[in-house]
Amino acid sequence: MKVIENSMQESIAVCKVIDTNVANCQDCYRCVRSCPVKAIRITNGQAHIEQEFCIHCGTCVRQCPQQAKYIVSTLDAVKELLASGRPVAASVAPSFAAAVEPGLVYKIPTALRMLGFSKVSETAEGAKLVSDRSLECLPKGSICTTCPAVVSYVEKYHHEALNRMIPVVSPMVAHGRMIKEAFGEEFAVVFIGPCAAKKAEALRPENRDAIDAVITFRELFDWLEEAKLDIADLPDGSFDFTGLADGTLKNARLFPVDGGMLKTCGKASDGTSSEVMSLSGAKQVTSFFDVDPEKVEFKLVEPLFCPGGCIDGPGFTGLGNIYYRKNAVISYAESAGEYDGKRFGNQENVDTEPWFIPLETRADEPVSDEAIQQVFQKTGKTDPRNQLNCGACGYASCRENAIAVVRNMAEPEMCIPYMRRLAQQRADRIIETTPTAVVIVDKDLKLIHMNPAFHKMFMCSNSILGRHISYIFDARDFETLASSDTDEMEAVRTYYGTRYHLTLYAMRSEEQYVGMFTDISHIKLDESQMHLIERQLLVNARELLEHQISFSQEMAHQLGRNTAKTEELVKRMLDLYEDRDL
Repeated sequence: MKVIENSMQESIAVCKVIDTNVANCQDCYRCVRSCPVKAIRITNGQAHIEQEFCIHCGTCVRQCPQQAKYIVSTLDAVKELLASGRPVAASVAPSFAAAVEPGLVYKIPTALRMLGFSKVSETAEGAKLVSDRSLECLPKGSICTTCPAVVSYVEKYHHEALNRMIPVVSPMVAHGRMIKEAFGEEFAVVFIGPCAAKKAEALRPENRDAIDAVITFRELFDWLEEAKLDIADLPDGSFDFTGLADGTLKNARLFPVDGGMLKTCGKASDGTSSEVMSLSGAKQVTSFFDVDPEKVEFKLVEPLFCPGGCIDGPGFTGLGNIYYRKNAVISYAESAGEYDGKRFGNQENVDTEPWFIPLETRADEPVSDEAIQQVFQKTGKTDPRNQLNCGACGYASCRENAIAVVRNMAEPEMCIPYMRRLAQQRADRIIETTPTAVVIVDKDLKLIHMNPAFHKMFMCSNSILGRHISYIFDARDFETLASSDTDEMEAVRTYYGTRYHLTLYAMRSEEQYVGMFTDISHIKLDESQMHLIERQLLVNARELLEHQISFSQEMAHQLGRNTAKTEELVKRMLDLYEDRDL
């Protein structure tokens, strides 16, 4: 394992691969919640990636519902390479079969050559070489190092596991060196795959001799669309083989699938053995490194940060689900042809020894309990019963969130229960101090809250809470609002010789009604208030007129019914007399 200088360590620690479009960031904290190393810093409600902590796994890119997190594009750099006149080779990740529609996989080499690549080769060759070298190095380590996000995670957060890492580079780096060994050092190599961490890996000083640039499948298909190349219209093509990988590439093409490397190494991984393990997804990987290695017996472990393996990398175009992608990779591995056995270089010249670097981060800095308690005091959580550990802020516990606040990675306002209490307190404070009289009644118009101004204005106290609003004054306005479809009304009313401007509004979802009263007895009415009173008079006059008409119609109806009834009774009496005379 090689040693690297401190200045080079710093450049590795802060390379920028994933960034935030702040215009799309909607203050949801989902990226914080999903980030396995909590590398998201919240400032003024906006989420930013702290490069020092980031391992470039791309989980936040997959999880962000607003597409605010994105992988930094290097497409322009690739175009510049092609325009420079230097021969450029493409190293295509074996997961490419899952990035296109069925039947189009063999058109990818043709499309890449039309974009200007001189050579188009499968990274599976590098995967096969890595598998062979890893088996040779097993006595020196037991954790596979093909996933650059895993390597970065160990370098930043689990230094104690560095001596358990198999000292072999990733397939991308190995293949880049194989291409230059086979076709010439003058070649530039561009890796094309689904991984964000590969971009960071290519920027490491020790790997710059192998890989010149990295683009994702998403960038590739954006490029094809820009170039107006529809791969469905292109003829099938074939890959260029370096011939530096001994044996068949069939299993090596399964590398992007969970357990693919173990398969290539000839190790069975059916999930029933504690000696050979395949782990995928951030939760499984981080849990594995939390276990004391002395208490676990294992000979070979393949950890991949993307769930299901590289086929769920953040650089995919979104085509199909995990089942479709896995099936596409397996189908291609079974049907693809092999190289003709011709070698273009010497395999022994391909350097696969890695440089693992223990990187220090501020995450290692201790946080005092006193500082944590200060955060709890501000957020009203000194009582353990108020530490809900709900996870709404993105952290697993209130204590983790408090530690992040101390480290300036989080803000107290991220706590939803705290903000709810704060908003309620502010609302209550406004209601209690306003000079406007405020009363709240329930759906049955019973008093449930009165502010001090209401107490003073109507000479009452909280002792009458629970009584009907009519206990204080005429409830017709509240009754009108409750029975109507409108949610707000206003009026000028006189109660006990005092004139008030009254505003009522309904809170339908809470089944409550709010009344706000302003004393305007000593205020000269302006034009709008006069119009309001005029409208009220017109409404009252119309209501009285309608009442009188209704009453008259009812009286007429009753008189008519009575007259008819009287006529009927008289007729019956006459009939009786006539019958008696007979």
